[in-house]
Amino acid sequence: MHSEEAQDALERARAMQAKVGPRGRWYAVYGFGFGLTSMVLLLIIGISGTVTGVLVGLAFYLVMLTALILYSRRQPVQPLGYAKLHNWGTGVWAPVYATAVVAGSIFFQGEPAWWVPMAVLSAVPTSVAALVVLRRSRSAQ
Repeated sequence: MHSEEAQDALERARAMQAKVGPRGRWYAVYGFGFGLTSMVLLLIIGISGTVTGVLVGLAFYLVMLTALILYSRRQPVQPLGYAKLHNWGTGVWAPVYATAVVAGSIFFQGEPAWWVPMAVLSAVPTSVAALVVLRRSRSAQ
């Protein structure tokens, strides 16, 4: 490959990144949406402290998760580093959520002092992933 051809290829790659990179912003909606869903779910389950509350929370979670999955499946472009970022966000979220539910169900039933901070903490991992996507998509412009 000659220098001129290499420069052309590099310029085409930059143009494609500038065009496609910002289209990955959809994951920010997904990340923030997942975090908010987790937060609401933990609040419903934890503060209600009843089986009805658990069922309402799970129904809400299933509806929201289905909507988020359908939304993500309709997107034509994945953000840069999507798999690693998504796996990190959900991988950090899972033990936080599990700790909140297990410890909260055993030791803190109906105690807002436990459930509110844990609900907020459960929203952090996927929200951080969303912020990373926004930062990356802005730098691609």
